[in-house]
Amino acid sequence: MIISAILVLKDRNKIRGAYAVLGFITCVFLYLIIDFVTFPLLKWIFVIGPFLLPFSFWMMARTLFNDDPLSPKRILIYIITATFVYYGLYCTTNLTDWDKISSIAGRALSIFFIGLAIIEAQSGKRSDLDEERIRLRKYFTYFIGLVVFITILSELGLTKDEQELPKLIQRSAILLFNTFFIGLNVSIKSQLFDTRRKNTEVKHPDLIEKIQKIMIDREFYRKEKLMIGQLAEAIGEQEYRVRKVINQEMGYRNFIDFVNSYRVREASTLLKDREKSNLTILEIAYKTGFNSIGPFNRSFKQATGFTPTDYRRKHSGN
Repeated sequence: MIISAILVLKDRNKIRGAYAVLGFITCVFLYLIIDFVTFPLLKWIFVIGPFLLPFSFWMMARTLFNDDPLSPKRILIYIITATFVYYGLYCTTNLTDWDKISSIAGRALSIFFIGLAIIEAQSGKRSDLDEERIRLRKYFTYFIGLVVFITILSELGLTKDEQELPKLIQRSAILLFNTFFIGLNVSIKSQLFDTRRKNTEVKHPDLIEKIQKIMIDREFYRKEKLMIGQLAEAIGEQEYRVRKVINQEMGYRNFIDFVNSYRVREASTLLKDREKSNLTILEIAYKTGFNSIGPFNRSFKQATGFTPTDYRRKHSGN
């Protein structure tokens, strides 16, 4: 656990979710040692690790599988809210009338966060271009299923003595997963948490030209809910080749980000064009292929550093 934390700290400048990963490692560590802590005040503090383990697991999953980062303000609000709720439930366990309700509510909340982690692992699979991350999505889901199954086995219908072996297996699985997961991140091949654009070597310029030609000349990016399979079919190439080229030679980890780069480029042109000043921001969003204003605003600001409104104002001379 300590080695994992050191490795993450060492690469913190290139790991967008370094603190989410460190939070998960800390929660796992506290979860593994909490049974050995006997001092009441210290145990009351350390118990936050087991409480927030499902939450930190979700935060790490979101960091790894979702390329749209949460703002620090939202993360802080989530942490404070989760901590407050878990401690509130913990304090009510000593009240006879609330003991059972608190226990059920706490487990339901943990299952909720585990469910969110599964959703993060599966939701972006179709647009993901990183082959290693696509495989990891599958292993991640299998691991969650294994740990949940062992946890249920260790808590339902077993005496305290019978729970020892399942709990040992559960904690060993968590520890092994932590080691494997962080090991992937620091390996030479993977760098799964590294969201910086890689130095790419162009090996298939003809295929890149075909992709760019259809995206620009035919304005294929305007197609609503465009998927990589549709792009591959339109240019007469196998999907895995198109996926590999966009990821490894054009430098995109996510197909949606790739498509949105063309949409934002056209939107920038329209916003700077004074003859198009009659177009509203929403009209420009729809015209360039976005199906709602929210994703358009986020993508535009991420690419340019400005909201569409501020960008138009900047280039209008006002």
